[in-house]
Amino acid sequence: MTDLVYRVLFVSIFATFWLVRIYYVRKTRNPNAPRSREERRAAMKQEGWTGILLVVLTWVELILILLFLWAPLWMAWADLVFPFWLHWLGIGILHSSIPLMAWVHRTLGKHYSYALETKTEQRLVDSGPYSRVRHPLYSVHNLFNLGMILLTAYIPLIIFALIGVPLTYARMQSEERMMVNKFGAEYEEYKKRTGQIFPKL
Repeated sequence: MTDLVYRVLFVSIFATFWLVRIYYVRKTRNPNAPRSREERRAAMKQEGWTGILLVVLTWVELILILLFLWAPLWMAWADLVFPFWLHWLGIGILHSSIPLMAWVHRTLGKHYSYALETKTEQRLVDSGPYSRVRHPLYSVHNLFNLGMILLTAYIPLIIFALIGVPLTYARMQSEERMMVNKFGAEYEEYKKRTGQIFPKL
């Protein structure tokens, strides 16, 4: 299979993943009380360095993907040689991440927030994927990043994914402290029966 076909497949799956995600994120917004851009920025600043880095890394990822797609000659040095079957494994992983991400968003519903914050009507969601894993949305993103690495065999995306690991862990720790402050013993008990990003056996 040629590099062009891999690139076309990657674009189609990447676009589908984010279109589905944007659809569910928009469904969580309250049309009667929309948040201004300033309010959204304030929420991210309140989160601290993890929130700012996430925004920066999102733009870095998009730039890397654009270079991968439209400047293959310039970025030829960054291409690794993977076996044929690894590329197809990446395609399978990427496809599987889309319904998983939709499942997480449907389960969260109005309780989703892009920033680390709890809402007035917030409740502890422990159904669906949250019955086994406390942070399934991070699990899905890690799965998606793995699929990207295997499909593209692209060194900058591998580096990007590795940088994201400690950042994701730090954000999960901050989120769990916030949830303990909100729900107390209920969340502590929930932590005992669930895994962080992998299900407890």
